[in-house]
Amino acid sequence: MPELARSLRDAYNTADPAAPLPSGDPRYVDCTDVRGNRDVVQRMFNIITWSDSDTAQLLTDHRGCGKSTELLRLKARLEEASYAVIYFEADEDLDVNDITYSDLLLAVIRRIESELRQNYEIELDPELLENVQHWFAEVLYTKDDWRRVQRELNAEAELGVGLPAGVPLLARLLARVTGQIKTGHDVREEIRRKLDPQISLLIENINLTILRAAEQLHRQDSQGLVLLIDNLDRVTLRELKTGRTSHEALYIDHGEQLRALKCHVAYTVPISMVYSPMASQLKAIFPHCAVVPMVKIARPEGGEHSEGLARLKEMLARRMDLEVLFTDQAVDDLCRTSGGHPRDLLRLATYACIHAPRDRWPQPIDLETTKRAEAELVEEYSRLIPEDHYPKLARVHLRHRVENDADHQMMLYNLSVLEYLNGPPPWHDVHPAVRRLPKFQEALERERQAVGQA
Repeated sequence: MPELARSLRDAYNTADPAAPLPSGDPRYVDCTDVRGNRDVVQRMFNIITWSDSDTAQLLTDHRGCGKSTELLRLKARLEEASYAVIYFEADEDLDVNDITYSDLLLAVIRRIESELRQNYEIELDPELLENVQHWFAEVLYTKDDWRRVQRELNAEAELGVGLPAGVPLLARLLARVTGQIKTGHDVREEIRRKLDPQISLLIENINLTILRAAEQLHRQDSQGLVLLIDNLDRVTLRELKTGRTSHEALYIDHGEQLRALKCHVAYTVPISMVYSPMASQLKAIFPHCAVVPMVKIARPEGGEHSEGLARLKEMLARRMDLEVLFTDQAVDDLCRTSGGHPRDLLRLATYACIHAPRDRWPQPIDLETTKRAEAELVEEYSRLIPEDHYPKLARVHLRHRVENDADHQMMLYNLSVLEYLNGPPPWHDVHPAVRRLPKFQEALERERQAVGQA
């Protein structure tokens, strides 16, 4: 195990909330039993390895709850079982503020080609690559434009710009197109306008690429190809001109296209979709959806969940020397305020390091300092909550359940409401940071009076 952090600087860095843990990392804490005994990695692994046909699964959680870490564990398990696994974060290739299914499919074919070439030393049939390249050229460009693009791509290769020498022209073309989709609004719309009528042929070309790759993988004794596509849960929830939300357009309107790939695939999905009015349609398209719930720190009937709180403390203890850096009271306070949300726990720890008075160091961080850290988190959540959400948040807190409507979808999406699984069915509560807001307290008092709980 790496040496534990013993200074504020080291603690700040080891508690980086944005970095998922790779499989086998000694900082990983198994929280299956305090998440309702749902082992999502085992579940997804079984579905892939037992199925006689291609599978399309969904994985969801509250952002920062550990979904990426679980996907990386799944990747390692599948590789041990002789599967070729391509894992990528969608927001590396695409703009999460504006993603369509055709953008995602383009990113998929680009990643398949590049990952197989770089990580599995599979060179796809040159004739196949050339045919796919010609198809893209015919769909996206006029003849004159394509000649210009070819010259530019060849010139970049000669100058050593971008992808290394010897990379197929198709790879360079896909890198250019996905880059344009991510960074340029006008060109993005133009590419979509040309691709959408041809989407069945795009999927056909992706599947042809997958099938040719599968033949070579089989000769390497591989059990098959698996795609794990992370960070789609970060796609911004917004209303479209069609009356649909951006999430509905991606997973409902075009879910069949996303599951049409001739390999095993898992997509991440915002947890709000599981509680949307479209949840039954989502289930019909993607029958398998695994949820990573919060670490339970309380019981719906009241009282703390000591095992869950202990597991949160262990997350910190595997990164830093708590006896040196924090008082016991301060650690307990951070764990309670996190709501069982691992990323918020780490955020709070970094905020506490920032707020720790340097003139008192090396005295451990105390309760007074963690309260300042928590105030910062409370302030951040206050900016996320529309005024008309407070009465509904109060009702969620009293009833421990959410409704299938747009407001509750947003509450789940922005983490003001968290999901727990102490045993079926799931239950919900308002994030502890939100419960500290005066507007929430006022709404809660009004709701209690309305139901006679004053």
